[in-house]
Amino acid sequence: MAAFIARLISRIKQALEAINSKSPLFFEYASSPDHSVDSLNKTTHSELWDDNVGSMLSSMMQLAGYSCQSISIHRTFFSERVARSLGRFPTKDHEKHSWKSFMTDDHTPVELSWSWSEKKTTPVVRYAVEPIGWLAGTDADSLNTKASVVCLGDALAWAPTLDLHWYRHFLKKLTLNSWDDSHDQGKAEIAMANNPPSQTFIGFDLEKDSIVVKYYFIPSLKAAFTNQSNLDLVTQTILSMPEAKADASLQQSIDIVLDFIRSYPAAEQPQVEIFAIDCISPADSRLKIYIRTSNTTFNNMIDVMTLGGRIPTFSEPTVACLRGLWCSCFGVDDLPEVLSQSLVGKSHRTGGLLYYLELKTGSAHPSSKVYLPVRHYAKSDDQVARGLSKFLENKGKCLEGGLSYYDGVTKLCQHRSLKDGLGFQTYITCAVKNEAISVNAYFNPETCKERRS
Repeated sequence: MAAFIARLISRIKQALEAINSKSPLFFEYASSPDHSVDSLNKTTHSELWDDNVGSMLSSMMQLAGYSCQSISIHRTFFSERVARSLGRFPTKDHEKHSWKSFMTDDHTPVELSWSWSEKKTTPVVRYAVEPIGWLAGTDADSLNTKASVVCLGDALAWAPTLDLHWYRHFLKKLTLNSWDDSHDQGKAEIAMANNPPSQTFIGFDLEKDSIVVKYYFIPSLKAAFTNQSNLDLVTQTILSMPEAKADASLQQSIDIVLDFIRSYPAAEQPQVEIFAIDCISPADSRLKIYIRTSNTTFNNMIDVMTLGGRIPTFSEPTVACLRGLWCSCFGVDDLPEVLSQSLVGKSHRTGGLLYYLELKTGSAHPSSKVYLPVRHYAKSDDQVARGLSKFLENKGKCLEGGLSYYDGVTKLCQHRSLKDGLGFQTYITCAVKNEAISVNAYFNPETCKERRS
């Protein structure tokens, strides 16, 4: 009861803060219900999302060893709050109305993950969503700005550490909204025609009895609308923070990132795709700049992860471990002539390797994380699962009860065989801190994949 009261008080404080700051957190959008879609139809779609994705989330928590109480808490949040934010469940008859989410390649607006740290044998469960309004993409909500605001407000009672200080700053600077484009609708439409429509995602890390919220910004629309590069828009927005002006380390980290990116020829420079923050106290939050490179060689991966030697390089054992992960995930031989070659895969908008560069107040330099896009360059989901399973076992990592990663993924992927193509596993990620390696596996439920509609 005491914990519930504390959360209620926290929620009230956040609501008052939103009013005082004149921020459109809940009230401007949530107070005006959408009467154009009947509530029964909305309920049906919410239940379909809950049955499809919510059941997978439950399985992931069970396999990761979450207690029954924890599973109940997080399942309730997804069922009652998140599922209803995902819009229409994909069916053939509404295809022409669907919002093309940039979250996954088939536009499913949800991605889930298992995250193994050096400290624990079993993983933490996390997921991210793009809330989609019922009128997203129409004149009433052309930029899909309303649903994310409501979903974020819904998280308050489950997220005792939620802090919206940085959220408000970056939302205003990095996204387009109805106020931005009202005076130049044509310019906004051109920006939307040449870029993914998505502007924000919300991430949830599932702790024992609460969630930690993360927020992701796709700056492409705002950058195109203001005639800037994504890189310039993001770095200028970071430097406009009061914290950046008071902390020389952030300026130093930005300088390192800019120096590295601009060391490439213009046509080969890594491209900024996403920017993210933790919605917690700014003193503890991270600033994450996601960049994508067209170079898909192992050697270049090491170069990017160390920013060309601008941050501490890795020891030989760490490089060997990364090499083992690379070979396991992509099913290639651990030979110099192979590792120096580009990966063979399909050409796609999300092709290449993805990284994030993490900045933090008080930190002298950025740190990095690589996202290996196995959905583009591996042989099959079965090959990825077998390879990563062996890698994790060698690192002493598994699922609850010693279950292997491969067996766990087989249980999760109920709609098809892992041997039937790629795409259920989207990224395998790796970060190195103090020579300790953490690994994450990301999953696309493939809800919007054509064969499932």
